[in-house]
Amino acid sequence: MLLELLSNGTLAELPPDNLPGDIDMPAESSVMLLLPHNKYLLGTSGSKWVYSGSSPGSPPQNIFLYDSQSISLINDGAEPTILTAGTVNTLRRELFAVSEPPGSHTGAVLMLRTFMRDLPVFRSENAEYLDENAFSLTLKENLTLRKAYWALRFAMNRSELETVGRLKAWLKAGPETFAKPGNSMHLWFSLLGLPDEEGVSELEALSFSRLELNRMASQNASPVVVYNPASGWLVLARFGRHRDTMFFLWAHFTHELWNELREVKKLTIQEIIQGSWGEYETQQAMIERAKYKGADDITQ
Repeated sequence: MLLELLSNGTLAELPPDNLPGDIDMPAESSVMLLLPHNKYLLGTSGSKWVYSGSSPGSPPQNIFLYDSQSISLINDGAEPTILTAGTVNTLRRELFAVSEPPGSHTGAVLMLRTFMRDLPVFRSENAEYLDENAFSLTLKENLTLRKAYWALRFAMNRSELETVGRLKAWLKAGPETFAKPGNSMHLWFSLLGLPDEEGVSELEALSFSRLELNRMASQNASPVVVYNPASGWLVLARFGRHRDTMFFLWAHFTHELWNELREVKKLTIQEIIQGSWGEYETQQAMIERAKYKGADDITQ
């Protein structure tokens, strides 16, 4: 895709033949933004962005674009070019839309097979599941497999192998359990204290006072469980390495969901925490997958 930054700060899409003759568009899927002062910004797969350089003859510069953050591009002898947060978001969105999802299909599917081997797709004698295109057809037909696959693929790409244990706990809890009407949960993460102000406000709306939250955070025990007749159950769990706590997970469960997980399925509190975190990760994975190329084909 070829775009141009107009003088009023908006973006205009250009046909490919408008590319200046001294600039080469890469063969791979990419997004190029033409800038003032004969500069350009090029984004390629893997969210890699290159600025053509601050002055004539200077080497291209690798830069990073972050969601909802503006960036200033230096131009020697001229005013810097400012890309607003909205422009940055548009560029990132367009690059995602022409990029393949990150991660290894083979690595993800082989790991999935270790704990979902009862599925018919994994009983194939010819290991057809190793063919990503063929496997995508199976994903369309099985929501649970689809959510587990993308959560695991993205996690492995980030070297977050702890996700495997959480997905196992999620399967034990039953993915369908979280989807039932009334079975609602909400998770917040914080660094050794209360969630951010938005999170605290959400917890206060669920009838948990700030004083009550501070009391939970001050306890050394983990997990800490508090019941509120008006809204349900709140669990605080500590996570870290060795004996050092690195972050808190706050999880709220409605009466209905807690009763099904604890009383009907007889899960331990630790299993509930892990399974709920696994549910959260699958939700986030589907949101992330929707950004990339082929997202429209997932459920069709």
